Amino acid sequence: MIPALARPGAAVALLSAALIVAAGFASTGLFNIDEVVYALGVAAARSGSHVIENGDAAFGSEDLRIWLLTLGPSGLVSQYPVGSSWAGAALAPLFGGRALMALNLAAGIATLAATHALALALFGSRQVALLAVLLLALATFWAEYVLGFWPHSVSILCTTLALFALVKALPAEARAWRAAALSGLAVGLGLTFRLDGVLLLPAIAVVTILWAARPVQVLAGGALGLAPMLGLLSLTNHAKFGTWSPLSYGRSGGAVAVSDYLTEGLVLLVGLALLAGLRFVPAPGPRARRAILIAGITALALGLVSPVAPQLWRLIHGAQAILLDATAIADTRPGVLPQMDGTILFWGLPKKALAQSLPWLGALAYLIGAGRGVQRRSVALVLVVAGLWALPFALRAWHGGLGSNMRYLLPILPALASLVAWIVTQLIDRATGGRRVFLGGVVVAFALGLIWLALVPAKSALLHQILSTWVFLAVAVTSLWAGFAGRPLPTLSALAAIGAGVGLAAALAGADIFASQKVRAKNAARSAISAQIEGPVIFFGPPEGYASAIGAPDRLLALWSPESSGGAIDPSLVSAACARGYRIVMRTDVARTAGLPADQLAAVAGLDPALAEGLAEVACR
Repeated sequence: MIPALARPGAAVALLSAALIVAAGFASTGLFNIDEVVYALGVAAARSGSHVIENGDAAFGSEDLRIWLLTLGPSGLVSQYPVGSSWAGAALAPLFGGRALMALNLAAGIATLAATHALALALFGSRQVALLAVLLLALATFWAEYVLGFWPHSVSILCTTLALFALVKALPAEARAWRAAALSGLAVGLGLTFRLDGVLLLPAIAVVTILWAARPVQVLAGGALGLAPMLGLLSLTNHAKFGTWSPLSYGRSGGAVAVSDYLTEGLVLLVGLALLAGLRFVPAPGPRARRAILIAGITALALGLVSPVAPQLWRLIHGAQAILLDATAIADTRPGVLPQMDGTILFWGLPKKALAQSLPWLGALAYLIGAGRGVQRRSVALVLVVAGLWALPFALRAWHGGLGSNMRYLLPILPALASLVAWIVTQLIDRATGGRRVFLGGVVVAFALGLIWLALVPAKSALLHQILSTWVFLAVAVTSLWAGFAGRPLPTLSALAAIGAGVGLAAALAGADIFASQKVRAKNAARSAISAQIEGPVIFFGPPEGYASAIGAPDRLLALWSPESSGGAIDPSLVSAACARGYRIVMRTDVARTAGLPADQLAAVAGLDPALAEGLAEVACR
């Protein structure tokens, strides 16, 4: 290991410096429509409002809602919580167009320290904590989102802080509510940026009921810390959407509608009640644990042939697609293209399931056979948190759209990195030369991955989606072997395989950053061209290519309504725009999709023809 990285403080400082330098060179282009809506929210907040006009008052067309804007009592608003809008508006005077990236960068640097603290609290080892930080920073897709504009980095930080405070609260005999309140506050703060933070609450309830020395005090303290943030969300949602619900995107039937999760909520409540009863039951011995395992397997087998079988098979398939193999994803949208080699491109990117992004997660198989020395409570806590967080996405097989990874699973990466770091240190301590074998696996796999990506870029999807799966399986098999057999051969085999998984993950993470920056740079270039088009103008099509219009009242963004067939443009918007003297500009491929005939299009007036290639303007008649 590099000597400077052997000290936690130095490692965090070096990694933080690297992130700062990378952010300085990162593209300011927006990646997708989500980031456009976040940027629109910042622009509205800077004007002292939450309303994003975007021509709604003048035209009233669904196309001006660009999918993720919601019509509230005062006009169009962002569907997302207010945290990013407010924080971005506060940082904009200092960082301009990089305000949201600066927010993510600060959260990312803090996450490095929080991950070290969480791993240390879970496993009591500075070596484990250091390795967890290195795994997170260098061998996951976390850094890609630190260099982005959507607030995933903030969500990761808040989740990690909440887990750290929870770990401190669980064993406390006196004043456990204090740490629990901090945990609840961290969850609530995260909710003001991304609502997926609510997925941590069931896991907190489960581990509190099972293991807290003072469960009532911990739950009450958590609720106390969470309440102010929920109150803030209720107030802002009422102003934006006209609803007092703190967990709302302003749409009935939306992805976070409470009605969508009534069944899961009922099952959770029943499960929590059963767990509470377990506190009064003596801990099962080895024979009882085996009986419980057999009963669970039997119940699952019976369930697969019972009336609930369709739901179970849906869960199994969703877990396979989201956690193990992205080529199992069934998505019929035009941008999802199966390839002849068995891979699938998602809008040009080889999206990976969690295990394909992080082949080193196969090391978790070690836990199946591991006996003495296992810190069962810490291990179980991580697995409960990760499992309950991933469950809703597995149930719906939802992969998150454009991207190279399962971004919705980002908040569980620090905890998973901590657990695998503990497994690696356990294995290293068992065999002479284990550290060298592990590092050798890292270096060799990293080098081979880079060589593959450099020499055969046309086949890079095979590395992302096929070979990575085989590496994960190799890590899982050797780790399982090492868990049951403590001899040097299985131990060293597992370390070599885990090292290879880490090295490949690092190579893939670098490729993913490069791919996302390429998308951002393309959108930034298109946005710069669109800035030269005189207004008033409506830009129709994916809005990330027209980000220069954000904040300009005479430059509007439009996108076909999700309810429209084939991406057609609203004809009433065209006629109204022409009547009001607005130009409508779009890319020629979008015009074809929108159903506009060639004789209704013209060259973009006033724009250098060399820059206008691929762009067209609707001819008003």
